[in-house]
Amino acid sequence: MKKYLLLFIAMTIGMIANAQLFSNKQIFNSPDLKKVTEKHQIIAILPIGTKLSYRSQIPYRIEGDENTDRINTGLATQSRFFSYLLPKSGKMKIEIQDIEKTNLLLTRAGMDNRLDQYTKEEIAKALGVDAIVSGLFEKDTFISEDRSATDSAAVIRHLSKTSISVRTAVTFTLYDGQSGKQLWRYYNFISGTADQADYLIDAAVRNFPYIK
Repeated sequence: MKKYLLLFIAMTIGMIANAQLFSNKQIFNSPDLKKVTEKHQIIAILPIGTKLSYRSQIPYRIEGDENTDRINTGLATQSRFFSYLLPKSGKMKIEIQDIEKTNLLLTRAGMDNRLDQYTKEEIAKALGVDAIVSGLFEKDTFISEDRSATDSAAVIRHLSKTSISVRTAVTFTLYDGQSGKQLWRYYNFISGTADQADYLIDAAVRNFPYIK
């Protein structure tokens, strides 16, 4: 019985997540998308920009360096997008540059961690690709404390309950490497009690324009 209950709960959470993904997503396709992408042979996925926000009604301390967390999260999101896209490469007529090569070339060009200081054309030229995917990962975590009082055996006890809400949002954008023009843009967000980044990234990949 417990097994079926857990399965039901998991299915319910999945249905709720999918409903949110469908209602919140925003997609832009350039009028030139098909014409321009037909000429592309290789694309690169850049490290993803990151915004992390922590708010709490309870005193807390964040361990580690905030900038390091931001960089590591950006690399992890880049890796996730690449991992979800790679199995679909057989349905695409373009090559996806390995992200380890992408990051190495960015480092050699002195562009790593400073991508906002270069044009999309300059980045694509340094990587030797026809198009690039950049993005933004946003995660807002709020920790709240609900306090209640109970009277048991004439003793008043104050109880506290901690709850966590997480709003996760992703934006992925495809740029033409020659003109720097935006060809495709995907935005979506989901709110819940845990990080839902995998749902969002998977949904973005399923809408990626090169997949036939």
